Formats: sequence, C-alpha cells, structure tokens
Amino acid sequence: MKIRKFLLASAFVILGFGATQAQVDCETDYSLYREYIKQWEGTKYNPNNINPQMITSWRNIFLNCPDFRQNTYLDGVKIMTYGFIRTTKDEALKDKYIDTLVMLYDKRAEYFPMGKNGSQVGNIMGRKGIDLIKWAPNRYEEAYTALKQAIDMDGNNSNYGFIDSYFSVVITMVKNGKLEESAILDEYGRLMEIVDYNIKASTEAADEKTLNNFNTTKANLDAAVQPYANCEDLVRIYQPKFNANPNDVELLTKIAEILEKRKCDDSPLYLAVAVNLHKVNPSPESAYLIGKKYLSEKDYGQAKTYLLQSTKCENTDWAHQSYIYLAQIMNMDKNYEQGREYAKKAYALDKTDGEPFIIIGQLYAASAKDCGSGSFYSKTAYWAAVDQFEKAKSVDPSKASKANELINAYSHYFPTVEDIFFNGFEEGQEYSLEKCWIKETTKVRAAKN
Repeated sequence: MKIRKFLLASAFVILGFGATQAQVDCETDYSLYREYIKQWEGTKYNPNNINPQMITSWRNIFLNCPDFRQNTYLDGVKIMTYGFIRTTKDEALKDKYIDTLVMLYDKRAEYFPMGKNGSQVGNIMGRKGIDLIKWAPNRYEEAYTALKQAIDMDGNNSNYGFIDSYFSVVITMVKNGKLEESAILDEYGRLMEIVDYNIKASTEAADEKTLNNFNTTKANLDAAVQPYANCEDLVRIYQPKFNANPNDVELLTKIAEILEKRKCDDSPLYLAVAVNLHKVNPSPESAYLIGKKYLSEKDYGQAKTYLLQSTKCENTDWAHQSYIYLAQIMNMDKNYEQGREYAKKAYALDKTDGEPFIIIGQLYAASAKDCGSGSFYSKTAYWAAVDQFEKAKSVDPSKASKANELINAYSHYFPTVEDIFFNGFEEGQEYSLEKCWIKETTKVRAAKN
C-alpha cells in the first residue's frame, strides 16, 4: 500500500514537473533505474512489483536529462501504461496519466526525431495515436491528428497498424461530425494506394510476413468502407461537389479515381467527370476516363484512340489497365500480334496480374486456323494457348478458376491421338510454331475425352 501511494504521488509530481529540480548524475540515475526496469520486466510489469527507486531515478532523468537516452521515453511509456493507466479506476486520475503518456511521445519526437533509417517522428506519432485510441477513445480527435501526421510523414513506409487505426478514427470523426463524409472515401483511396504499393513490394521481395500484414489491412479497409462505398452513396456524396466545382482539376481527378476504384464507371457522374476533366486538363489520365467511356459504349475505334494516350499515365494501375483493354480490342479486331504486344506491356507494368497471359492464350486460340490446316495442324495453336493459361494461374492464383475453365475448354480442341500418330508426332514431344505468327515452342498433347 505504501508503494502504491508513493507511486501515485510520484505520478502527480511527474505531471507537475515538481517544485525544485535538484542536480542529478544522469549516468548514475540512468543505470540505476534501467536495472530496476529489467527486474520489473521479469515480473511481466506487475504494478505491485515496482521499486520506488526506479520511479525516482527515472523521473530525475526525465526532468533533468531529457536528451540523455531515448530509452527514457520508451521506458516511460511502459511505466505509465503498466504502472498506472491499466490499473487505476479513477477516471480523472487516469486522464492525467494519459496526459503524461502523450507528453512522453511528444518529448521523444522533440529530442530524438531521427532513427537508424531517418526520421522516426511519423512512427512516434503513430504509436501515440494508437495508445490514445486504446486508453482514451473519447480523445479520438487527438488520435486522428497523431495518426494523420504519421501517415502524411511516412507515406508508403507507413506501418500497416497505423493505416488500420487511422482509417478507423477517420470514420469515428465523420460519425461525430468532425469531418465531411467524403473524407472516408478520400482517405480510403489514399490508404489503399499505400497498401497496394506494399503488397506489390513485399510480393516481389518474397516477404511473406509483410505481405500477410498488408493483405489483412487491405481486407480491413475494404470491410470498413463498405457502408460508405456503394455507387449510389458515392454519387450522393460527390455529385454536389462536382456541381459546385465542375472545372476543379484536383476534385475531378479525385472523384474519377474513387469511382474507378469502386467500379462505378457506368454512372452518369463518372462520364460527366471524365468529359470535364479532359476538357479542362487533357492528360493521359483524362484520356483513360474518356477511353473507358467509349469502351462502355462499344465504340472501340474511339476507345482505342484515347487508351493509347492513357498508356502514358503516371498511375501505373491505369496504364496497365489501358494495355489490357487495348489487347482485348485487338483480339476483337483480329490484330493478334499487336494484341500480344499490348498484353506483354501490361504484364511489364504489373507482374502480379495473370490477365495478360489469359488474353495472350485467347489470342492464340482465336488464330488457331491461321497456323495450319487439316485435323492436326489447325489445332496446334491450342497447345500454346493452354500454356499461357497455365502461366496465368502460376503468376496470379486469383486467376486460377478462370484459367482452369479455359484450359478444360480448349484441351478438347487438341488433336486426337490418331491425328498425332499419323502426322509423325508423339505426345510430350516439343513442337515449334515458328511458321505461325505465334512463334512459340510447346508440347504435343492429345485431346481429353
């Protein structure tokens, strides 16, 4: 009981900074309290096992040697969290402890802004925001400010946990009338760009842990945004903004990106935004929106004109999709070689997407009769087509179902065992399509029954 009273008194002194700051030996006090911290850690930070001298020595360092060691602030968070905040039932007192916790994060950012990899202020603010959400959910505005600073500062390097927490507190701000409803979708779009960047980077680096974390974050964001993200809601939120500022390039771009991401590109608002954006600021991005407009109307000639321009989009997702659309148009135009070139360019921009190989396989299958005649040679291109479908699902597991359907369908068009034999070939033998535009080497296979 005496220890507890001492700790409570010490906490009040910490909050008030004390009356007189005595001279201290920073090194001695630091070594002393750090030894007690290690012992306390062994008790799993049991508040009843705090040594009073630990508090005294830590407080001396905190007040008199603020730039001595970063551990002062890291340990201070543990002391305030495990020693006081978690155990007190007095809400007024708890709020004062939380004030001290917030001060610890702010002081750490002030005295130790740099970490091993550059600025760590964003990381510090993110942790402050998460602790505010955890210990003082009523102080959500402070949490929002801290987490927003973290995301703004760190961008693509943002911690996945901060992204999750920030989006949650954005929704809380909207529900409490502190932000406009459009902020939810604005921030969703921004955060998903960060998440997608990290998913792509961790996939390429074969970093499974990071990939799993960001995939989980992506699922969390998608689940959280659903009540606000159907096309009807998007139009309701953004139509008045468009009506008020129909020539605002920044606004038009933002609306277009959100409608595109949520697949609301068949709405009248999307078309109006696309047209206005191209009028006031012609660009690859606005060309993409116009190209999609013509594509939806099945005006493939006009769509091709604009989509060729949009392949130069800085937004690589849009450039990638432009090549996908162009490849599909070439398939309809029977311009198979050009279609393959566009599909290859799409894959070069996103090597996690198997759709380009699906398209190439379809191009091969569509041109099978151009690669030979008779019951054997007119069917050899289907081998190459199936090879592409196999490649699609190996690159992109999400395309496995679609690829398997196509594999099953086109395998039936393979030559029969008899046709293979009578043309002097064997199953499993390599076969070159060099005399055909495909120019691929594949393997001889017989049709499935």
